[in-house]
Amino acid sequence: MKIIIAAMLYVSILSHAFAQQLPGVLPSALDRHSKYSFDLGKGNKMLVYARTVQDLQKFQNIDSVLALFAKEYKEIKSTLAENTNARIATYKLLDDNQHQLDLREQVAAKQRFQFRTNGGEPLLIKDVQDTLLIIHTFLKPIQKKSETVQLNEHVYFYLVINYLDDIETLAKNGIANAKISLALKDVAQYPHHNLQKTGFRYNLTYAPDSDKPSFKAVETQNSPFIAIHPSFGLGVFRNQWVPNFQADFSFVPNKYKNIGYTLGWRSMFFTERNDLTGRNSTQSNRFVSVGITFYDFRRPKTGAVNTNHILFGAYLGHSVLRSGDIFDKNTWNFSMTITTKGMFKVQPEIYFNGFFKNVMPGIRVQIGL
Repeated sequence: MKIIIAAMLYVSILSHAFAQQLPGVLPSALDRHSKYSFDLGKGNKMLVYARTVQDLQKFQNIDSVLALFAKEYKEIKSTLAENTNARIATYKLLDDNQHQLDLREQVAAKQRFQFRTNGGEPLLIKDVQDTLLIIHTFLKPIQKKSETVQLNEHVYFYLVINYLDDIETLAKNGIANAKISLALKDVAQYPHHNLQKTGFRYNLTYAPDSDKPSFKAVETQNSPFIAIHPSFGLGVFRNQWVPNFQADFSFVPNKYKNIGYTLGWRSMFFTERNDLTGRNSTQSNRFVSVGITFYDFRRPKTGAVNTNHILFGAYLGHSVLRSGDIFDKNTWNFSMTITTKGMFKVQPEIYFNGFFKNVMPGIRVQIGL
């Protein structure tokens, strides 16, 4: 019984296998890497992850590594059972001039047979692709405060191919090296930024049968951004329930750090009863505040900050618009975020005039982002 891959299945095979994460690599380990996506023809694909252009240049001769893998894979191929399972290979070049190959199989979910009308032996269809992950590890000097330290850095080459046996043909054709060379040229010619400088990350893709680059998600390594936190709340002040609407805008200068610098605006709505008319009226008082917000310390250090998880915040505000006589003109507000649970935040606060005169405490619960 002969095992084959049907050409008509390339698209469905690819959409399943190519979406998988790199075997044995945490997604957070790739957060600061640029990603390159190449079509190698006949349903084969290659992904490359490198922290900088210089790191990719260091290992751009990938065809020589593919040829080395193909040679060593042949030496163990005869010991492997022939089947329709997906073979998942991880290949590492070690410091002592040795190579390590980890190989495992993912059992196919089904077996598909194809019969011919003129008889003959039935064909067993292999409808899952194999993968090869090549990991280059090297020491890279990193400046930390007043000293330079050597840290392990990684460049990943991830190939999704019909058969691991096809690696030999790819290496002989030189297509992988040609794709890498093309990408390095296109990065150098990118018109909007100098991507060859360290500090940028991006996704570079090429459509099938096309040498036209498509740059997506071009950003700096730190990737500063603004987190928006709108919320409604209910507080207690002067023995009165006080609803409010609040909007905080937090500038996070580095998405891999935990600190945001916050500008906030809050409207408080007080209800007062006019003893003469017997009617209730609503008075609105507004505050503008600045402060600092600390986000999730419990996340992985290499992962991006989760601004939906606030651990603590401290804010100083001042009255900007008043109605009624609830607050004096020179009223200040100091508040803190001390407890969060999902969309709920507990914020104790004090109001005062001048330098902590006429201090009035309060507390509120906010519901929002």
